[in-house]
Amino acid sequence: PCKPSDGAQWTVTYFKCGGVSLGVATQHHLADGMSGLHFINSWSDICRGAKIAVMPFINRTLVRARDPPTPCYPHVEYHPSPAMLSSIPQDLSSVQTLPTTTVDIFQLTRSDICRLRSQLPKAHDMPRFSTYTLLSAHVWRCVSLARGLPSEQPTKLYCAIDGRKRLNPPLPEGFLGNVLFTATPILEAGKVVCGLADAAKIIQMELDRVDNDYCRSALDYLELQPDLSALVRGAQTYHCPNLGITSWVNLPIHNADFGWGQPVFMGPGGIAFEGLAYVLPSVQNDGSLYIAISLEADHMKKFRNLIFEL
Repeated sequence: PCKPSDGAQWTVTYFKCGGVSLGVATQHHLADGMSGLHFINSWSDICRGAKIAVMPFINRTLVRARDPPTPCYPHVEYHPSPAMLSSIPQDLSSVQTLPTTTVDIFQLTRSDICRLRSQLPKAHDMPRFSTYTLLSAHVWRCVSLARGLPSEQPTKLYCAIDGRKRLNPPLPEGFLGNVLFTATPILEAGKVVCGLADAAKIIQMELDRVDNDYCRSALDYLELQPDLSALVRGAQTYHCPNLGITSWVNLPIHNADFGWGQPVFMGPGGIAFEGLAYVLPSVQNDGSLYIAISLEADHMKKFRNLIFEL
């Protein structure tokens, strides 16, 4: 992993079969997924002798706090995650106290996604949920059931949002930096698992309210914090009973051609924290999506069945 002092690290591995893999580690405070991929894809263009399609825009003042900072929302996304009810507190800095975790990747075909949509009520006032909202609700339900959460257990879902087009005016194309904001619906587990539509509604509501005013308020909120390191997310953020889901579906993750053609796979090299998941697009562009997720080993055994059966 990258050290705080490192901007980025790169590892190229050549295989006997002729394949090549590029491993990338970046300091997330420096660049989010969109900026990181802008760099990688521009790098690959240069390797093929092409010009950079969009030059990087380097001006962080566009996302600075107002003067004076005037946050207008409580910003629960930066509050501590709910703990398990009636459980013994764990020291998450001690490896000995952490349960065994495992990572797996699941393919959901276009038919699987259509099957999920068919579970939604046909009422005329039922909103049209985005695929991200639908999958997030489904995964949240499956994870809550796999973990065996009691119905009264609060669970918090972290949804990463690209603020580039939510800010007004929108940030220039090629903006270099981290412009991720977070929507965090919080529900009791019993309400999460009772129905796909109920979970999807609150997720969509929280996503929709992250507009320019909310993003500017978040920047002001952060400006007023005496110790930003206390807000850094880690194992304590996503672990049971909570969950984080980041979508890479709208990122140009299959565009890097260094002269060998389109990549056959692009995804996270690892998932550092239990309870963290990624939604990945298919390289075949066939409408299927992949869920890469890290869970406690016992919970993963149940999740493997639930994600296709629920």
